[in-house]
Parts: sequence; C-alpha cells; structure tokens
Amino acid sequence: MFSSILSAYKVYEKQNIKQYIEIRNKLSDQLIDYNKRANTIVEGFASTFQKSALSVLTLFSSIIALKVLGNTNTSGNFVTYSSVFSLIIIVVSLVYMLMSRTESFEQKERYEKSYQNFKERYTDLLNSEDISRILNEDKEFDADIKYIKKKIKSYTILWIMVLAMITIFIAIYFLNEKMDEITTVMDNFPNL
Repeated sequence: MFSSILSAYKVYEKQNIKQYIEIRNKLSDQLIDYNKRANTIVEGFASTFQKSALSVLTLFSSIIALKVLGNTNTSGNFVTYSSVFSLIIIVVSLVYMLMSRTESFEQKERYEKSYQNFKERYTDLLNSEDISRILNEDKEFDADIKYIKKKIKSYTILWIMVLAMITIFIAIYFLNEKMDEITTVMDNFPNL
C-alpha cells in the first residue's frame, strides 16, 4: 500500500513539475515583454527629444539662411523679431521637454505597478519563494527601472544643454547686431 501511495505521489509530482515548468515559461515570456516595455518608454522620450532638436535646428538654419541670402544690411527689426521668435521656440521646446519627461515618469510608474500586479497574479499557483526565484529576485526589473531613469536623465541633460547653447547663440547674435547698430549710429553722429 505504501508503494502505491509513493507511486501515485511520483505521478502527481511529475504532473505538477510539468505545470510548474509551463508557468515558469509563461513568467519568462512575460518578463521579456516587460523588458520590451521598458525600452519603449525610453525610446519614446528619446524620440521626442530628437523631434524637438530637429525642429529647433531647422528654425535656426532657416534664420541663418535668411540672413546670409538676404540683404547684408539686415534691419534691426529682423534681428529683434527673429530673436524673440527663437526664444519663444526655445520656451516651447523646454515646456515640451518637461511634459515628455513627466509622461515618461508616469509610464515608468505604470510599468512598476503592472510588474507588481504581474507578480501577485501568480501567488495562487506559486509560493513567494518560487516567484522570487523565477523572477531572479527582481534583478532584471530593477535593472530596467535603473535604465529608464538613467536614459531619461541623460536625454534631459542633453536637451537642456542644446537649448542653453542655442539661447547663448541667440543672445550673442542679438547683442552683436545691436552693437553694430549702435556703432553705425555713433559713426554717423556728427562730431561736436
């Protein structure tokens, strides 16, 4: 009788091992999907930076082309209006960056909540030690979160640097043109 109980237990164990392996494989597949979602969050933020940077650079290329191809005696109004317009574009780009950054962090939070729900979903089939072992003690998840934060920070710094450099360029351009105007007025002013 004991041997038949032992035999039945072995059959039961084999069936459970098969189910365990299937569950483990499903968890692994879902982990791969979570990794893809983390990459999507970063790619989305990087894409917004690239679009914004391209727009700003296109604007400045256009302004420079107008200045070079246009009359060499550019009026002060053109300099003033192009500088003000450029600053407006920079402010809009900065607001766009802040909104994109906020959206990326919201996506990161949703990703974290989704992962926690994913872990809880299997607690009725597996114990917490098994889940922890299968998920490699959340090492991949933690690495994904660290990656998301690092990339958002890197692109934010790069975005701010680009906007700061363009702002400095605008200030130098504006001041240089205004100094030329003042020098021209002073040169034309009759000597007393």
